[in-house]
Amino acid sequence: MDIEKLTKKMTLKPSDIFIKGQPLFKSKPNYKLHTTNEIIFLVSDDNFDKIDKQIKDSIKYLLKHKTQIRKLTLDKTVTYSVLDFGHDLRIGYNNIACQFDYFPHELLKLAGDLKINIASSLYPPAADEELQKILSKK
Repeated sequence: MDIEKLTKKMTLKPSDIFIKGQPLFKSKPNYKLHTTNEIIFLVSDDNFDKIDKQIKDSIKYLLKHKTQIRKLTLDKTVTYSVLDFGHDLRIGYNNIACQFDYFPHELLKLAGDLKINIASSLYPPAADEELQKILSKK
């Protein structure tokens, strides 16, 4: 994938771009390298404890930018698209034994029509603060 060529066609601005072969962390150039080219878009800036708000923000974002996203995800050089919901793990905290998070059919249909996979990444409570520290060191 030629990221420069692809991003020039877009009016959407990525929050980050990773190039295959570049260091995963700028602060650790010899640690690990990116194994793929990636373009990252911030769809929701809500906290990990507000997955319902992240879902609403995502639906709004996909609807607003549907045409641009379709051009991107249907581009023959793009092999994989994912909408990742990072949110708090509640099991084991505050007497919670099970965790259920649902994605509404509106989001699933929008994502499916745009060839976008859905991921759910669980983090222990307060991990968002630790993650922000790590990401700020990039």
